Amino acid sequence: MTAGDPLERSLPATTFLPKTVSVRTARHLLLDFLLGLPEETRQAAALLVSEVTTNVVLHARTAFSVCAHLGAQILRVEVVDGSPKQPIVKRPEAFETSGRGMALVSQLADSWGSELVADGGKLVWFELSLGQAEAFGE
Repeated sequence: MTAGDPLERSLPATTFLPKTVSVRTARHLLLDFLLGLPEETRQAAALLVSEVTTNVVLHARTAFSVCAHLGAQILRVEVVDGSPKQPIVKRPEAFETSGRGMALVSQLADSWGSELVADGGKLVWFELSLGQAEAFGE
């Protein structure tokens, strides 16, 4: 893709309730937005947005929004919720049934981060290099 390429586009922020079904809806919204990209890129982004939004539902328990920007070389996805509690990359024991979400984000995203927002919540973002994301499915 080059600057001005028709594939360069943005997904406006969409707000969701803190319900389990919202994770699936956000994932499908992102998958639809990414139509036309390699399936590996779409699936990597879908997995990561599922992990971040699941954290919102389980831990923040607030409404949240998801937006994305597809640039010439990178996909950036942002999730904003109403809790200031920052995500933690855990290293759970093999017998633990949860706690792996942000570790997956840390391992699979090209970069990621979290920052406080003015209304007292936080923004968690991740980026996938379009070349790097293609390696996800190999």
